[in-house]
Amino acid sequence: MIGANRLLGLVLVAALTSAAYSQTLADRLRQAGSISFKINNASYSIDVGVESCTTTFASGTTGAQNTLVINFLPNSLDFEVTLNQVINAIASQQPVRFNATVSNNGTRITWTAQNIPAPVCTIITINNTGYPFKIYNVFGTITVDLQPIPCQSDPLGVLGRNVNIRLNLDPSSQVGFTGRVADQACFAEFLLACARAFNLDFEGYGGRCAAGDVDGNGCVNDQDLLTILLNFGGSGSGDVDGNGTVNDQDLLIVLLNFGQGC
Repeated sequence: MIGANRLLGLVLVAALTSAAYSQTLADRLRQAGSISFKINNASYSIDVGVESCTTTFASGTTGAQNTLVINFLPNSLDFEVTLNQVINAIASQQPVRFNATVSNNGTRITWTAQNIPAPVCTIITINNTGYPFKIYNVFGTITVDLQPIPCQSDPLGVLGRNVNIRLNLDPSSQVGFTGRVADQACFAEFLLACARAFNLDFEGYGGRCAAGDVDGNGCVNDQDLLTILLNFGGSGSGDVDGNGTVNDQDLLIVLLNFGQGC
């Protein structure tokens, strides 16, 4: 049995720790350091013209793109990916940076593509045929609403950890570029080209399940502490370290992580 004075002390410690670790969903996403990301399908259009993009060159759907692990830049939600990673049909490995803006009390993130530093000569595969393009400008925004989910293995299977946040894509999201149809070496440039991918069918997951999250709701809180205390000395629920007994070690893990993910 745990004495009343000890129990009171533990609860006070937990309350103080909880206040120190209060986090938004965006904070939790940033702290985890990475997300899994996949575009299952998207519509695309490439328009061309002499002075403006007035004629459709190609349109259709991209099909599924490769599943990515996106690692955030230090102390931020910004990230870099290559043009090929965003749209596999573009052969270029030119990095593109996406800068994050957080809104809605930490539940919405908008990533805005930053333009590339110099034009890129590349091949874009359309209906199994490669076409030379010289890309001058990259644009786009990816906006997601963050949703807490029960602690689970990464549904996309690439993070190697459990996750507790789903990224729900806003329909306004799109990415694209402007440039020129060119010859193979991009010495000769022909028609102006404008391309974009939209209607993105997207999946994304992130966050990290904290040690001591007994009930798996993503937050180490009073309920987890109560489960430990009610089962102290027994086995089963509350056996955080899996040694077969709910004991001081399990209690310590919860207290040390109290407030994480909340």
